[in-house]
Amino acid sequence: MRLWRSGIRQATALVAAVVAATALAACGGGGPNAGGGTPDPNATLRIMYGMSQSLNPADAPEPGQMTFSTWPVYDRLIRVAPDATYQPMLATKWTFTPDGKTLNLTLREGVTFSDGTPFDAAAVAANIEYYRSADKSTVQTNVAMISGVETVGDHEVAIELKKPTTEILSALSNTLGGIMMSPKAIESGDLASHPVGTGAYVIESFRPGEQAVYKRRTDQGGIWDPKSGKVAEVVISRIAGPDAKVNALKSGQIDLTTWEGDPSTYAPGQVQTSVLPSLNMVGMYFNTKVKPLDNLQVRQAINYAIDRDGIVAAFAQANKPQVQPWPARLPGFDEAREDTYPYDPEKAKQLLADAGYPGGVTIPGEFLISKAAKIDKAGETVQANLAAVGITINLRSMDILAQVTEWPKGANPGQFQFQSIVSIDPYAWLQRLFVLPLWNPSGVAPELVGLINGIDDPTISEADRAAKIGKAVDYATDSALSAPLWGGVGGLAAGHKVQGLDDIGSTNGGVADLRYISMTE
Repeated sequence: MRLWRSGIRQATALVAAVVAATALAACGGGGPNAGGGTPDPNATLRIMYGMSQSLNPADAPEPGQMTFSTWPVYDRLIRVAPDATYQPMLATKWTFTPDGKTLNLTLREGVTFSDGTPFDAAAVAANIEYYRSADKSTVQTNVAMISGVETVGDHEVAIELKKPTTEILSALSNTLGGIMMSPKAIESGDLASHPVGTGAYVIESFRPGEQAVYKRRTDQGGIWDPKSGKVAEVVISRIAGPDAKVNALKSGQIDLTTWEGDPSTYAPGQVQTSVLPSLNMVGMYFNTKVKPLDNLQVRQAINYAIDRDGIVAAFAQANKPQVQPWPARLPGFDEAREDTYPYDPEKAKQLLADAGYPGGVTIPGEFLISKAAKIDKAGETVQANLAAVGITINLRSMDILAQVTEWPKGANPGQFQFQSIVSIDPYAWLQRLFVLPLWNPSGVAPELVGLINGIDDPTISEADRAAKIGKAVDYATDSALSAPLWGGVGGLAAGHKVQGLDDIGSTNGGVADLRYISMTE
């Protein structure tokens, strides 16, 4: 049951990444911080980034909405740095006990919530218990591995786990599990519209699903992170649509937004652009219960038939073609695997003949696809690539949320989709890519389950973990369980007064924490 619920959580995370970040590959338009100039601490930073219906983590269906809606006001215990590593935030140190069943946290001292409440071990315990008791919520699912929390000292807590697992670090770096709210605000029951955190800003006004306005804190010593709070006001609005955000940035109505990466969107030098570091991938899924996709040689033929270089050059210019179904910045990635399926139409034809289809084959049913991030255009090109070697597939375009709902039913032979979660935990990624029913309706091979087992054990060495991951990814690649297309999505476009696009506070699942962004006069 937990795997299924975790899959639902990750599905909604994918949808938010599309709605909020719209899977953005940035290219052209000038480098970060191209404008220069004198910093303006009295500036207002206007962002078209997306806005949630509630600012309470217990109400959020997925983590991305909390990131783009509440980054000015909330800090997390741990942050995910742009280089895909865990770094201190409100927790300065963390260690597992020798048996891996307890995570000990040392907390940052001298930090206060904006209502004057001190941030300490009692506050952390209150937050974790609030999340654990938030019935039927995504945040409750995110912290499901926690069995209890104990305050060891004023600034030390011990988090007890149901079993040893590295997924706890993912939970505490997540906006649904790691955000720390004032215990007074939790008791008030008004978190949906009045968040109270340790961040550099306080809420000024909020219109659900539309806009939030934040003002910089004025309490003495209230801003603990000296790199944050560089503008006086932050206005975050929902993305009205692709054309609306482009026009708003061109006309100067906003200062920063997400960008879809079309070189013709902006004139050269008109704005700055920045590619966000991201683990996200885009690819083609197979339902191996549908013939002839139950045949390994057919799945391999599909991989050989795809011109990944051409597809990326046409539709994802800032990204990198990818063959192995594993993020390039996680342990276990092997550049040598990228040579597994080079573009080779003749090899594809030979594999089809060896599989018993010398005259080609039509795959019954429809491959699901959406228009997000030009995946529809890429899918149409894959369809043409396959037709050239004798493989016929049919595409069915639909809304991405409907697609996420339809795919787990198992009636379709495949889909084109994001391969992404809001985590840098390898075990969570292995579950997402190869195990969870939401993404793998055809089931998982017992051999792969055995290879994945124990990868989340915090007591093993990182070298052993990487080796185990590598064996699982080898199996998945050789078995052609999917056909990845490219790795990396996510980008920002901004006016030339915006500073700090090359110093993102954190990024997780392709959605950036913009806490270090500033403006010039």
